[in-house]
Order: sequence, then C-alpha cells, then structure tokens
Amino acid sequence: MLRFFCAVALSAPCLVHAQSHVNVSGGFVAGYKFTPSKSDGTASKNAIDNLEAAGSNLTFRGVEDLGSGLKANFVLNHRFDPTTGSQTGSSFFTNSKIGISGGFGEISMGKMWGPVDELLRRQLDVYMPLGLGTTVYGGPLDAPTRYNGTLMYMSPEVGGVRVSGAVVSKSNMASKQQHTTELAARYRNGPLVLGLGYTLNAGNTASAVDNFKDRDVLTVGGRYDFSKLQLGLTYSRVSAPGQAQDSDRYSLGARYPLTNALALKFGYEFLEVANRDQSRTVAFGAEYRVSKRTMFFSEVGRTQSDIRARDDKGVTFMLGMAHRF
Repeated sequence: MLRFFCAVALSAPCLVHAQSHVNVSGGFVAGYKFTPSKSDGTASKNAIDNLEAAGSNLTFRGVEDLGSGLKANFVLNHRFDPTTGSQTGSSFFTNSKIGISGGFGEISMGKMWGPVDELLRRQLDVYMPLGLGTTVYGGPLDAPTRYNGTLMYMSPEVGGVRVSGAVVSKSNMASKQQHTTELAARYRNGPLVLGLGYTLNAGNTASAVDNFKDRDVLTVGGRYDFSKLQLGLTYSRVSAPGQAQDSDRYSLGARYPLTNALALKFGYEFLEVANRDQSRTVAFGAEYRVSKRTMFFSEVGRTQSDIRARDDKGVTFMLGMAHRF
C-alpha cells in the first residue's frame, strides 16, 4: 500500500501536465413584444416574450492541452425560456460536441451547427450577428443543419481563407433515405468578407430531425465594413423539386454605431417562392449597451407577403433587455 501511494505521488506531476480548463457562460434575453394578426387569421400577441430563442442559455466549454499543439475540446449548450423557466425545444442540450484541434484545423462530432452557419452566419448577418431568435428580420440563411451525429472538419485560416465540410449519415435521419452533406468557404481581407456555402439534402427547420431528398441550398454573401457603417448582402437559392419549396431570398443588413454605446440597424429581405409568391420584410432596430455585458434593444418591422401565413396586418414591435455572462 505504501509503495502504491508513493507511485501515485511520483506520477502526479505527469498526470497534471495536460492543462484542462472549463468555462461556464450564457445569457438572459426577454422583453415586451407585440405581434399583429396575420392574413390567415392568426391572432395578435401582446405580452412579455422570450425575444431570442438562443439568447437565454447556459453553456459549458472545455479545453485540454494535450501537448504537441493538440487540444481536446467540448461544448454543451442548454437553452431555456426565461418567461416560463422551461427548456427551449425537446432536447436538454441543443448543441453538444466533442473534438480535437491542432495545426491541421479541427475535427468535431456531435450535434452542432453545420459549416454554413458556423463559418458564414456571424460574419454576413450584420443586422443580428447571432442570426437566431424571434426577430422581425429573419436572417440571411436558408440551410439550417444541426443534426444528431454530425461529423465536421474546420480548416485553419490561411491567407484569409477558411473552409469547412460536414456529413451526417442517413442512419441518423428519421427517413433513413439520404445523407446530408455541407460545404462552406470564407475569405476575409481587412474590411471585406466573402462567403460561399452549399448544402445537399438540407432540412428546413433550425433543429431538423430529418432532411429532404434533393432539397439543396446555395448560399452566397458578402460584407464590407466602412469606417463605421457595416453592410451585408446575402443570396440564398433553395432547390427542392416536387416540394413546391423552390425559393430565392435576398437579404440586406446594415449597422451603424452612433456612439460607442448606441447602434442603429436596418434589415430588408425579399423572398420569392416557387417563382410565384413574394414576401417583403423591412425592419429597423436599435441597441444600447449600458455595460460590456448588458444591453437594451428595440425593433420595429413588418412583413407583407402573398403567403397568408406570413403576411402581417400591421407592425411588429419589441423592446427588451439582454445580459451575457
């Protein structure tokens, strides 16, 4: 027994050589929201609301230095509705991944956003950098891929270029019929950002449990940061033969800081579905940061559409507060 404890004591420096760090972060987002009735008869809403579906969350991130430039990492993200205290969605952990990174890039496994969201969304969506939530302006991406059992590779950035690819086996889909594959590339050079993405057999909801055969999505976008003004323009083409879901979406976002604390923003989207139904959305917003972690925000906008389920009979207005920790 004495020899055993001596052996443990002598090996302790080796056991703790690999440094491991776990960070806890998250946030709360809530406020008042008025949503008008829609042309299909959907009633208006006038209440305190969970204004950003992904904003209220508790996230655990861990990194361990394995030596030789290698690191092991994981992410566990739990989302909740602060107005009810319940979790958002059916999954306790909305995102969960484990991976290894080094000079070669990063390889990850689990349930996570695909390459288009991970590489392009935060860069191209200048209106709402998170690109998620119950905002009036919907955001520029039409290829949500956050499936169970995703295998993804993310390259290091070389000469301003970074690429990523992911595959999800059909075994993880409810239909068991086809794989999902997604590729994305991003180029950054000073104030200019360009992005390109393509998804084969994409789903049509943020946490899709299944994909759709031949529902393919092309995403092309760019962003330019002037001395203060940030402009982003994105085009998404959805090709879904036989599903009446073919669509073209053009999204324009702008952000302008009046002061270090106050920023104004503008969003416009034009959507055409099946070369027939058209939808136009206009949104204006403001963000006021009272500290590094606390922000007040407001937004007003309207959608006018040939699609009765989207057409607002009035304007949507929201006023809320966000705190990150």
